[in-house]
Amino acid sequence: MIKKYNNLSLQIKAAIWYTICNVLQKGISLIAVPIYTRLLTPEQYGSYSVFLSWVEIFEIIATFRLSWGGYIVGLTKYSLDRDRYSSSVQSLSITITTFFLFVYCATSDIVNAITGMTFSLTIMCFLLLYAMSGISFWMARQRVEYRYKAVITVSLISSALVPVLGVLGTFLIDQKEVAIIGARVLVQGSSALILTFMTIIKGKCFFNREYWIRSLKFNVPLLPYYLSTVLLHSSDRILIQNLVGKAQAGIYGVAYSASMVMSLFNSAINSSLQPWLFQKMKDRQYKEISGLINSMLIVVGMLNLILIAIAPEAIYIMAPKEYREALWVVPPLAGSVFVMFFYQNFINVEFFFEDSKSIAVASIGSAILNVFLNILLIPVLGYLVAGYTTLISYMVFCVLHYKFMCAVCKRHGCPTTIVNIKIMTLIMGAFFAGAGILMIGYKVLWIRYAFILLAIIISLVKRKVIYNCLKRLKNRA
Repeated sequence: MIKKYNNLSLQIKAAIWYTICNVLQKGISLIAVPIYTRLLTPEQYGSYSVFLSWVEIFEIIATFRLSWGGYIVGLTKYSLDRDRYSSSVQSLSITITTFFLFVYCATSDIVNAITGMTFSLTIMCFLLLYAMSGISFWMARQRVEYRYKAVITVSLISSALVPVLGVLGTFLIDQKEVAIIGARVLVQGSSALILTFMTIIKGKCFFNREYWIRSLKFNVPLLPYYLSTVLLHSSDRILIQNLVGKAQAGIYGVAYSASMVMSLFNSAINSSLQPWLFQKMKDRQYKEISGLINSMLIVVGMLNLILIAIAPEAIYIMAPKEYREALWVVPPLAGSVFVMFFYQNFINVEFFFEDSKSIAVASIGSAILNVFLNILLIPVLGYLVAGYTTLISYMVFCVLHYKFMCAVCKRHGCPTTIVNIKIMTLIMGAFFAGAGILMIGYKVLWIRYAFILLAIIISLVKRKVIYNCLKRLKNRA
C-alpha cells in the first residue's frame, strides 16, 4: 500500500489528504457538540448556534466571498503574477470588510435589534470574518499549488485548538458561549494574522485596478445566490430564536448538527461522481449515467435512513435530556440531506452547460419560501415545524432544478433521459416511507429495532452488490 501511495501523482495525493482532512475537521466539530451541550444551557447553546448562522450570512455580505471560486480562477489566469494578485485581492477583501464594519458601528442599534446579538458579539463576528477570509485565501492558493501538507497542518491544529481552548474558557467566565466564540476568534485570528501578513508582504500590492475590477465583476453577481443558499439552511435557527426563544434554537441546532453529518457523504460521493459525469456528457455517452446515479441514490438514502433509525441514541450521546425534543427534527432534516443529493444530480448537468442563472433563480426562490413558511407556521405549530419547512423548501428546490435541467438539455440537444426520473422518484418515495416507519418506531421500539435488524441482514446478504456499487464509483473517480 505504501508503494502504491508513493507512486500516486501529486494531484491524487492532494485529493486524498484534503478529503481525510475535511472528514477529520467535521469529526472534531461533531465531537465538540456533546461537550458544548453539557457545558452550556440550551439558551447559551442557542446563542452560540445562532451566532454561527449570522457569521455565515455576514461572511457573504461583508467579504463578497472573494476567496472562493473566482480567486482560484484568477490564480490560474495570473499564474505568473500570483504574489501580487493574491496581495491585491486580499487587500480588497480587507477593505470591503472594514467598510461594513464602519457601517455597523454607525448603525449598531438597528443591526443588533435585527440580529439579537450584543455589540461585543458582533465585533467578534467581524474579527472572525477577517480571520476566515485570510485563512481561506491562503488555503485556496496552497490547494492550487498542491501544498497539501501545510493545509492539513494548519487545519487540524486550529480545529483541535478551538474546542480545547473553548472548553477551558467555559470554566473561567459565566457567559460560556462567549468563551467558545472567543476561542474560535483567538485561534483563527492568530493564524490569519500571520498568513495574511505573509501574503501581503510577499506580494507588496495593495491596489491593482485590473485585479480589483475582475474580482468584483466575478463575485458581486453571485452574492444573491450565495446569500439565498445560506439562508436556506441557516435562517431556521435565527427565526426560531426571534419567534420562540434561544433555548429552542439551541435544541434545533443539535438536531441540525446531527443531521448534517450525512452531507459529508453527499460531498464525497458527488466529488467522485462529478468529473466522470462531465466527461461522459462531453463524449455524449449518456447510457451509463442514470444507472450509476440511481445506485448512488440508494446508497445515500440508506445512510440517511440509518441516521434516522439511530437518532434517539445519537441525540442521547450528543446532548443531555433538555435537548431530547430535538429527536423529532432529525427525520425531516435527514430527508433534506437526501433531497440535497437528489437535486445535486440535476445541478451537475446545469453546471456542465454553465447555466448559472437557473441555479441562482431556484436557490433564491426556495430561500424566500423557507423564510415565509417559517414566519407563517412557527408561531402556530411550534419551532419543530422548521425541520419540515426546510424539507418542503428543498423539495421545491429539487422540482425547479429538474425543470431547469430539462430545459437546458433541450437547448443543447442532450436527452432529458440522462436521468431516469421515474426510478429516482420511486427511490425517493421508498426513502420517505422508510423514514415514516422509523418515526413510528420512536414510540414503538420493536418497529425501529426490526428495521435496523433488517437493514443489517440486507447489508450482509447484498454485501457484494454494495461493494461492486462503491467500486464502480471509485473506478469513475
